[in-house]
Amino acid sequence: MKTNIIAFIVILSASFCFAKKDTIILGKINAASNILKQKPPSLDAFLEAMPVHFKHYLNQTGKYAIIDIDEVVNQSNLDLELENSEIFKTTDKELIDKPKYSLNCTVVEFSENENSIQNPLDGSTRLNRDIFVSVTMQLTNRANPSDQKTFEVPPLNNSWDEDLFGSATQRDFQSRKKVDQFAKSAALSMSRKFVEGFEQKVYLYGKNGDQCSMLAGYQNGVQVGQRYDVFISKPIIHPITKKTLAGTQITQIGLIEIIDTQSDVSTCRIVEDFGINTDVAPENLPIARKSNR
Repeated sequence: MKTNIIAFIVILSASFCFAKKDTIILGKINAASNILKQKPPSLDAFLEAMPVHFKHYLNQTGKYAIIDIDEVVNQSNLDLELENSEIFKTTDKELIDKPKYSLNCTVVEFSENENSIQNPLDGSTRLNRDIFVSVTMQLTNRANPSDQKTFEVPPLNNSWDEDLFGSATQRDFQSRKKVDQFAKSAALSMSRKFVEGFEQKVYLYGKNGDQCSMLAGYQNGVQVGQRYDVFISKPIIHPITKKTLAGTQITQIGLIEIIDTQSDVSTCRIVEDFGINTDVAPENLPIARKSNR
């Protein structure tokens, strides 16, 4: 039984990495200058916790290889430095693209209110902390810096109570723990918004012999002669609990080449076919991503 589970995990990991991942350089998450001047009490703890959780959730999708800019020693020669980074040492280099994008996140609003609340039963006092945060993310094509995309994350808000007894160290620890939990939930919202905006899934349909159609055309930058890898994605199911896990199992099922393109749709020649099937429900249609082959 144990051997079967290990084998399943190995297969699952392989299917995760079957497709090349987009390598993204994650810049330092900063707050706007006006917020830094205001110095909200929980801002530093939030900015410290946010990158850790955000990077974790993006990596967890299995679609991206995230490199934290703070981990790069020689930023003046970034590409050379990345060759020696841990992510390229521990992963099959053939499955990771060189970094095409940089992602910078900015906290554009951070309001924090503190109110003392007295318990009428015993007279004890607690601190209620209410935080409202708004974040923007900007994705930049490193080869063409004018090619940028901005993601607006829905406003984030949370409120909690903190004890006022104990030492200053204990109170600070309690507060930081609460802020970390808030930063974690905020990072999850950010990662979901990023994936939603970055993916812009391109679906295939109408397979007929060795041809099919793609729901993207020259208005989307599609050109005759371009090649696209074809994938299907499925939720990951825990082998024992049968619960759906975070992330997606991605499997490559073919390769197509564009032979004609119109404004919003293209005709493709199927170069490799490992099970391309368009006779499925719309949400299960194969997905195309530009190939390096």
